[in-house]
Amino acid sequence: MQHRFVVLAPFVALIMTTPETARAEAPCDCDHVIELSGEVVSGADMGVKPGDSVCVRGGDRPFLRLQKFVGEENAPIEVRNCEGQVNIDNDDKGYGLTVDESRYLRVTGAGDPDIPYGFKVRASRTGPDYSAFGVAVGGLSSDVEIDHMEVYEAGFAGVVMKTESRCDGSANLGNFVMYNSRLHHMYIHDVKGEGIYFGSTGYGGRVFTCDGMEVTLYPHEHHGAWIHDNIIENTGWDGAQIGVTPKDCHFYRNTIKNVGTEGELYQQQGLQVGGASSCKIWGNTLLDGPTNGFFIFGAGHTQLYNNVVANFADTGIYINDQNLNMGSKIEVAHNTVISSGDWGIAVFGAALGPGFLRNNAVAGAGMAEIAIGGEVPEFIDEGNQTADDPDGFGFVDAAARDFHLTENSPLRNVGFPVPEYEIVDDHDGVPRDDGAPDVGAYEFTDTGSTSDTTTTDGTFDRWDVRRTGR
Repeated sequence: MQHRFVVLAPFVALIMTTPETARAEAPCDCDHVIELSGEVVSGADMGVKPGDSVCVRGGDRPFLRLQKFVGEENAPIEVRNCEGQVNIDNDDKGYGLTVDESRYLRVTGAGDPDIPYGFKVRASRTGPDYSAFGVAVGGLSSDVEIDHMEVYEAGFAGVVMKTESRCDGSANLGNFVMYNSRLHHMYIHDVKGEGIYFGSTGYGGRVFTCDGMEVTLYPHEHHGAWIHDNIIENTGWDGAQIGVTPKDCHFYRNTIKNVGTEGELYQQQGLQVGGASSCKIWGNTLLDGPTNGFFIFGAGHTQLYNNVVANFADTGIYINDQNLNMGSKIEVAHNTVISSGDWGIAVFGAALGPGFLRNNAVAGAGMAEIAIGGEVPEFIDEGNQTADDPDGFGFVDAAARDFHLTENSPLRNVGFPVPEYEIVDDHDGVPRDDGAPDVGAYEFTDTGSTSDTTTTDGTFDRWDVRRTGR
């Protein structure tokens, strides 16, 4: 799953307003202000220091490139919108909003509490030589947080976070690590490629031309990823992809709907995790796709729990070792998997380490609800409940895809504890019975429920205050 990337030509930074002038001309409550004329902006040239705030004035602009905004671990720089929404829109560039050569930086669209997505980004170029990203974090950047943005109609990926390998080796495996990336409260929709492209596909490397010679260069690792509370829908390729993230990877409370609309072979998964990435994946809702919901392919130690997966034409949760002898533990518990064309949950690969399927509710699979290949070693199948028809599980409204449990559901109180790791609550944050939990993503509650996890107005219906801080 390799994509072509273009090295963007350098720009000459524009002269920005000084902090004093910005304060005199605008009520934006920041140490510095980027005016509408600012398109390529250097934090170093602006005199931005660790702990400073930078306002981006609302209004229309073709693109915004942020460079050399370098804070400190305990004094990050914050860039936020002010005086309305920042509307970035172009159809002739390879990007909408970029971050390069920066560290300990947050770029947020939460500058105005009345606007759920303070940055709106469109970069629709589709070729002929390269297609556009909506938001791109690269250029050896690290410790960057992106949040509260709407990204749409990107010519390729909605958001990409990685630095492409370089001939000088500075961005390559062993020389560079992208640390502590955070991507949350984004609305990404109607893009031609992936919604989120995080990290490289794998360690295998890619051929580059360096000094007239073809050489194989290997991508850097990511240590620390928190990707959560995002809405991703109507993507041409995968909803999201995570690669080469072997440490501290978390993907949670995201909603992914209607993926793979371009029909590109091998690029039609809800979420793909591979490249030896070791992730905790929980509380997500994946709906509607032409192949697989979760595609765990050549991943490291992976925990997948409290997720809802419905209406994928191949397999709801597909797990395969990709012939990589890593002994990876894949632990799958308390998921609700409904209406798969082939298998509900499939596990294949003799190179997998000990893992398990526990307390999953699987119904309506075209071939088999659960398929564990005979070559898979020491894989526990315990406490799972299967049915030909999801109506047999006693859901609130299976046709409307509300898979909460009714009082008389046969999934109640028939699960087993999961001793390998603690699952204290369910998809909604409802506490689980630690002795005999309910099977599937939801624990029964009589306090009411809703079938929609998220809405496109920036609110998150079911996440109360104690959950959103996680």
